[in-house]
Amino acid sequence: MNTYRWLNKEKSRYYTLEVKKDESNSINLYYRWGSCISNRGGKKNIVVSTEEEVQIFIHQMMKRRKNRGYDLIGSLISKG
Repeated sequence: MNTYRWLNKEKSRYYTLEVKKDESNSINLYYRWGSCISNRGGKKNIVVSTEEEVQIFIHQMMKRRKNRGYDLIGSLISKG
């Protein structure tokens, strides 16, 4: 499982992305976003089939978060 967390301090907003493999070797991308000071936010799940698709998605997400004023505050990458 890989987990990435971004924070926009100026707007008090967060964004989290988790990458998990399931039993059928599909790769699930779970992402959540919202406010740090209220319960407002959302979530979305998508399924991809290759590690290459995961890397492309993460690269696009990092670029998008940076362009919108978010800082990467943590990433946890575990093997397995």
